[in-house]
Amino acid sequence: MKGKLKLISGKRIESPLSQNTRPTSSKVREALINILGNKLKGASWLDLCSGSGSMACEAIQKGVKRVLAIEKQRDTAKLCKRNLFDVSKTMDASIHIEVVCNELISFLKKGPKNQKIDLAKDCPSAGQRFDFIFLDPPYKSELYEISQELLLSKKWVKKSSNLICECSSKSMPRIHNGWKVNKEKFYGNTSLLFLIPNPALNYFDDTDSMH
Repeated sequence: MKGKLKLISGKRIESPLSQNTRPTSSKVREALINILGNKLKGASWLDLCSGSGSMACEAIQKGVKRVLAIEKQRDTAKLCKRNLFDVSKTMDASIHIEVVCNELISFLKKGPKNQKIDLAKDCPSAGQRFDFIFLDPPYKSELYEISQELLLSKKWVKKSSNLICECSSKSMPRIHNGWKVNKEKFYGNTSLLFLIPNPALNYFDDTDSMH
């Protein structure tokens, strides 16, 4: 069984009717896209615990050129892939899309040179890092802080990267000391945390400033 979900543009995508997925609400999606706006043009987007891929679909419609989505449920990952490719076909530019069915932490531990990722095979290392990372795990999970640490230590991000965590307003996740809160936004029971790498901690070498 599948449901339908409407993007900001009005386009409909498939949504899993499962207790294991919690699609980002249209109000939160719209707010996030309004905040990021033109910064998404030509950017790369890493979607963690992607679900239906609704947030990545919105990012594609705003001009991101590369999307890597990670989803551990096989059926949901297939649905996510269909949605992303369906939306990308409506865009003029060519977009590199990959959906990997994998458990989040074991995937992040392998780093962006992971041979499961097509782009890793012919891309310079600075190009494998992501401008925007969207993290939306189960709200009560331990995945927030571990993911924050691995994104830095395994070199998924650059100095200019933004990590956006969707979380419960009632139980905000701990922030790893490698990140700083840039802004917080509250939408009823849901919050968005905008994090940037903490420049005081030297996770980056000189090559990272290359875009």
